[in-house]
Amino acid sequence: MQQVTRMFSRISLRLMLFNLLLVFLPVAGVLLLGTYEENLEQSEREAMQRQARIIVSMMQAHMNVGMIARQIGPTDGRLRVVNPQGHVIVDSGALRDSGEDEEGSSPRHNWLYRAGAAVLKRPLQWLRPAHPLTSSDDYERSPILRGKEVQDALVGLIGNEKRVSSAPDRQVMLYTALPVYERGNIIAAVLVSRPTDDIRQDIHAIRLAILQIFLVSVVLAMVLTLMVSMTIVRPLRQLRKESGEILDRRGRLRGRFKPIGNPDEIGDLSRALDGLTRRLEQHQQATEAFASDVSHEFKNPLASIRMATEMLSQVETPNERARFLRITESEIARMENLLSQVREITMIDAEIQKEEKVQVDVAGLIRRIIDGFRLREKDRVTFDLHIPDGPLMATASEDRLLQVFENVLDNAVSFAPLNSTVTVDVTAADKSVIVRIRDRGPGIPAENLDRIFDRFFTYRPEQQRNHRHTGLGLSIVKAIVEGYGGGVTAANETDGGAVFEVRLPAAA
Repeated sequence: MQQVTRMFSRISLRLMLFNLLLVFLPVAGVLLLGTYEENLEQSEREAMQRQARIIVSMMQAHMNVGMIARQIGPTDGRLRVVNPQGHVIVDSGALRDSGEDEEGSSPRHNWLYRAGAAVLKRPLQWLRPAHPLTSSDDYERSPILRGKEVQDALVGLIGNEKRVSSAPDRQVMLYTALPVYERGNIIAAVLVSRPTDDIRQDIHAIRLAILQIFLVSVVLAMVLTLMVSMTIVRPLRQLRKESGEILDRRGRLRGRFKPIGNPDEIGDLSRALDGLTRRLEQHQQATEAFASDVSHEFKNPLASIRMATEMLSQVETPNERARFLRITESEIARMENLLSQVREITMIDAEIQKEEKVQVDVAGLIRRIIDGFRLREKDRVTFDLHIPDGPLMATASEDRLLQVFENVLDNAVSFAPLNSTVTVDVTAADKSVIVRIRDRGPGIPAENLDRIFDRFFTYRPEQQRNHRHTGLGLSIVKAIVEGYGGGVTAANETDGGAVFEVRLPAAA
């Protein structure tokens, strides 16, 4: 039972219902056969009326109608002339059984037809209710005819009627009666009757063909549904299973989605989920590494604070106590700075896409920042600024760009030798605003070029070891610039010094 439930999942059932909905179109054809049958019967009545008019013309010409009536064959129907009292005065004779409905010769005896008739009988009666027909058994044997069609003809109308026999084959008969006039008076009625065997045989054959098409269509629909459901449901079930196993109880990733090789939308979905879990795995590893680095960075100042507080309880001289107090305050300030930058880079990762962005003139912003650095550094470091006359616009937050360029310039100034020059070039190329900042310092060791933007990575020459850096400044720069769709790189100049290039998408 469980296997059957899995095989016919909700998607499979929907696919099957959709296919069966198309298959049920032949059922509409069965319903339309009623209209087709009525049209055939109407054509048959018109032929019978033409035949009756010929007989009427012969009677009005005083020809021998009885001789003509005896020459009418069974396929032409039965001809009777009825006087005003209802007595049959001319009769071509009872119809002979054509034998077309014998066992095995009629579509009605086919097992598929019988099965379809048993299943569809009540629905078709509900959709197309039929009026019950009167019996033709006594009417065909009676010498006196007072049926509705005869009564209509005796009053000057064209009479039409339809009756059915009670025999097992339930033969349906059509009746048409026309009046015969003589000197303005109706002297008789010509009654022509024909069985609808040929029409019914054609209708039965068409119904059987429709049922055969319907049966084949149902089988094909089920097979196609199973085939399609296997190509859809099975990979979806695999993805659902993997999604339940991809996380452990603590919510940590412990696996990845296995990409499916199908060249369809489900294959694309599995590959997209695999890429997503890879990125989540990388993000989880980066987060764990970041947390480990933060805890490691806290160990040193905490150890210094602990050592200084322990020494405060042991020393007695004011100078020693003041020294250890300064150490404690310095390490606390270092931890506060570290916490502030950790919070800053965390907020950048989470909030930069949500921040309001405006068009910022990068050239004007760099000019204002350089003016501030010139006032701060005075003659220790000079700045050589190359900037175009017009504005260079980028879509970003001005405060964030201020943070980017101040961090890069702080880094350049900290490495710049005394009385050296920091060169800043602002240009536009390839739909980007490019800012290059170059110092004349010792440059970046080749082994550190790939790590320069890593979090908590810091490198200082021996003469600069007294500078306290958290190693997060350039990481913040990279996070902001890449958050705006740009990039930042670091390289060494051939004649000495390092150059940082910040590339931002230009505003449209």
